[in-house]
Amino acid sequence: MGIGARIRELRLRAELTQEGLAARIGVTPSAVGNYERGVSFPKEEVLMALFGALSCTPNELLGNGNAEDEHMRKYRSLDCLGRERVDRCTENELARCGRNNDGGDTVLIAARNGGAPHEITLKRRGEKTIFDVPTYRGGH
Repeated sequence: MGIGARIRELRLRAELTQEGLAARIGVTPSAVGNYERGVSFPKEEVLMALFGALSCTPNELLGNGNAEDEHMRKYRSLDCLGRERVDRCTENELARCGRNNDGGDTVLIAARNGGAPHEITLKRRGEKTIFDVPTYRGGH
């Protein structure tokens, strides 16, 4: 898919007419039509305006988009509460998968006598794996 088709696709996704997009990026509606048909290519300053007007990344507009770009576009469209929830969910999933932000792998182990699971973080130091075990607060 060429840039013209992507401009059209992103414009329609943003629910903009050619006239509406033209007004946002400072060109004529016929210029937008020419971009979409591949008759002409937007200049650098118009490209920069397109990224903002179409709420897209350069990769997405220029054809190098991927699923990560799509997720980031959706994330940026969330309000503060939505972003907070996504961040919390991401941290929970990283912990569930045994990964955390400090470079160690977290392992959940079952506690004795039906207690809550404990986290043990495995950290690499050189060739050795170091266990970071929480303080034991048990009875026996």
